[in-house]
Amino acid sequence: MKRELSKTIEILSPGKNLFYAKEAIRCGADSIYIGAPKFSLRHEQANSMEDIKFLVDFAHKYWARVYIPLNCLLYTKEDINLAQQMIKEFYEMGIDGLIIQDIGILELDLPPIPIIISTNAMCFTKENAEFFEKCGVSRIVLPRELTFEEIKDITENTNVEIETFCYGFLCVGYSGNCYLSYIENLKNTQSSDKAHYLASNHGVCPERCMGNWTLKDDDGNVIRENDRLFNLRFLNLENDIEKLFDIGVNSFKIAGREKDLKHVKNSTAIFSQKADMIAQKKGIKRLSSGKVILGFKPDLYKNFNKGYTDFFMNGRKKEMYSKYDLVGENVGAVKKFHNNSFELSTDIELNIGDKLRYQKNDELVKTIEIIDKKDGRYFIKSINDNIDNLSLFRYINTAGFKEVEESVNYRVISVKVDICEENNQYNVTAIDEDNNRISFEYKKGSNKIEDITKSLYALDLDCEFIIDKVNTKSDCYIDNIDEFKNNLFDLMRIERAKNRPVEKGNVIKNNVPYYKKELTYLANVTNDCTKAFYKRHGVEKIESGLETGIPLEGKRVFSSRYCLRNELGLCSKQNQENIPKMPWHLEQLENGNKFTVKFDCAKCSMYLYLDNEEDNK
Repeated sequence: MKRELSKTIEILSPGKNLFYAKEAIRCGADSIYIGAPKFSLRHEQANSMEDIKFLVDFAHKYWARVYIPLNCLLYTKEDINLAQQMIKEFYEMGIDGLIIQDIGILELDLPPIPIIISTNAMCFTKENAEFFEKCGVSRIVLPRELTFEEIKDITENTNVEIETFCYGFLCVGYSGNCYLSYIENLKNTQSSDKAHYLASNHGVCPERCMGNWTLKDDDGNVIRENDRLFNLRFLNLENDIEKLFDIGVNSFKIAGREKDLKHVKNSTAIFSQKADMIAQKKGIKRLSSGKVILGFKPDLYKNFNKGYTDFFMNGRKKEMYSKYDLVGENVGAVKKFHNNSFELSTDIELNIGDKLRYQKNDELVKTIEIIDKKDGRYFIKSINDNIDNLSLFRYINTAGFKEVEESVNYRVISVKVDICEENNQYNVTAIDEDNNRISFEYKKGSNKIEDITKSLYALDLDCEFIIDKVNTKSDCYIDNIDEFKNNLFDLMRIERAKNRPVEKGNVIKNNVPYYKKELTYLANVTNDCTKAFYKRHGVEKIESGLETGIPLEGKRVFSSRYCLRNELGLCSKQNQENIPKMPWHLEQLENGNKFTVKFDCAKCSMYLYLDNEEDNK
């Protein structure tokens, strides 16, 4: 199957709320994904229908798109009915796509809205992707864990649009198959009907994975104690985007609907600039319109930093970030350390509040904070170490954070204008960067404009257009420049709205066989619609999803391609000696839950099983 490569490239940014979403568009986002009032997998990032409608109208001015994640699992008829009503309203307000995890939504009577399969639906293989393509979905968001070769296998065997994550927070477990939050809340509420609405598959996650764990072998010997064993670095595929585009990926998603404004603005600007370079090199276009004018210099070190990784994109490697790691920007070495103050070997300027890390010999990594600065010297609280000549790594950059946070940025669509005088009247023609053309007549005035191009050029947050070239054969006499521009822009908006590319959904209710005959609880079938969908596609045996209240004994409650054995240098493929006795056991120290760890070395995967209730007391 020959995939035709896309003629556009898309940077997809998170919209925590309307304000963040608009700022992302101004910083270069081609598309926004923003949470609905309910069922959007980020419990605290819900948005009103009114704000979503406002965003749709704002984004569409730039031909940018708005996608709505409706990607929670649904449990009851009430859930399904509410979801269906919301989908109808989203379609009527003109959203550009619906991101779903619960496949039962495909069984509903849907308007022709593009359907996007969420990463939480765990589409890992070409067989899975081929099936959904035949069902008429518009796009598939691939799991973060896939390698380049695995993604290539999917793109070479399908023609459905493919989206990958390119930056941001990494879940250590497979999205969709992490039930740690459900387990914790089931223990607290003693009710699966309450706990599944407090689970990560329903947008509530206390992120215990990033907390502290103690790992023991089967004899109770401590392997690692009170350590952040699952707290991974941030994903960063900036150097892999071009090769992913070359195999058929055309949408690149930045994670972080729960992150702060600087994360959204800075990361969007960085990846937008990368997309611009690729578009110019390939002779293609960005998905949306407009030139970005930034009020800050993008730099990944101006985001909170806990180190970066390409995860499994280019092969398995050690990925773990813990409290002991050196991370952040290398700002140089300490010199002239004396009385807890020092100078720096570089011209990089530090600021009060900056946090840095250093490591002396093979000792643990330690953190210092700048509390004062004077005459080229930096002051810190008292420490016992002599840090002279040691390199410092800045992971909190206060001035950089502030610069991004407070920046004013513009997104403008270039317009060229021709003005011709005829019979004391101007014939005005304007064409924008997408070749939208409008014409109108305007009465000649008595006020001579000395520099018409300069007079018409103005940056304005509330206006998406900028007139950057004016052709005229004679002097222009316009009495009201603002009225002239408003007439032009109003007509251009109408023309752009008429010509904006709109993708229609094409979900097909057919009987294409699913590639499996049986589904376990790991498929997350949690309602009658999902069961009906899979039965229609030939699945003969369907287990109810784990979060429906089925017994947990013997059930995997966490699945991951990340492997503690590999991380700790105890992989049997590399080290046959001194392997702690299996199975291993983990305790999550913040909530006290205990798990048995099992490894599937053939698949390079790791699974957690809840220890029995006696062990969890």
